[in-house]
Amino acid sequence: MEGSIKGVLLAIDWENIRRGAQLYQRSVTPQTLYDAMRNVGEVFGEVKGGKAFGDWGLRPDDGVAFSETGIQPYQAPRTMAGKDRSDPAMLLEVYDWLRDRDDCGVIVLGSGDSDFQILVDRARDMGRRIVLCAFSQSVARDMLAVAPLFPLEAELGIQLAEHGDVPVPEQNEAATQDVLQSFVREMGKLESRMNFVGYSMLCNQWMLDWGIAWNEYECRKLVDQWIYEGIIERHDVHNPNNPQFPTSAIRLIRTNELVRDALGLNRPSISNPVMAVESDEPNDGPE
Repeated sequence: MEGSIKGVLLAIDWENIRRGAQLYQRSVTPQTLYDAMRNVGEVFGEVKGGKAFGDWGLRPDDGVAFSETGIQPYQAPRTMAGKDRSDPAMLLEVYDWLRDRDDCGVIVLGSGDSDFQILVDRARDMGRRIVLCAFSQSVARDMLAVAPLFPLEAELGIQLAEHGDVPVPEQNEAATQDVLQSFVREMGKLESRMNFVGYSMLCNQWMLDWGIAWNEYECRKLVDQWIYEGIIERHDVHNPNNPQFPTSAIRLIRTNELVRDALGLNRPSISNPVMAVESDEPNDGPE
């Protein structure tokens, strides 16, 4: 069946792609992404369209841009807590393609999340094929083991240090401090508008959105490191739905000097301000 079905469909996890681009301090537009994924798809056959998944209420301009390329935006609204829900929608939609689309032999998946491994296995059972087109650093190892990857870095022409085209950046203390200061500032914003910052949401959503790390495992490692260094601390929050199991949360230790510096709390106040001095002599004006 695989040899007789030439149609190709594109499935794009827009938040996953955006986060991947942030790892390289780059941005990617819907048009540029579509062109890159279409080029990959044409290796296997005729590209017959596809869908881009995301919360287009948050990014309406991106949704319009995808529509202009012929890719249909699929609305996957975030949860009330801000968690992205594109993956479940993509799983169901791509499975429907595998089951119902007779013109679909290959699916180019714009994501590298390990949740999609089951789709790769199901596609193989149905005589179809799934290939990946995403930023390599955002692709889970489990996915690399089961599906071929077309790195977006190469498709977009991004030069990487390992290619020998650009100098290899040194992992110095200054770069580490920049990441930490960015984290502290973003945490400060969260704490100013929320009652507490949940540990799970911090690691699997917010830190990824901020570009602090490229997967949940790395986020948790950083959180553990910063707890050890006294930058943040874990605390329990009462869970009214299940009092025996409180919610684990994270907060900044605002007595830490680095935290105070990043939040601007150590800025010196103006001492001995110069006050306007009123003259004691009467001003009679010109004689």
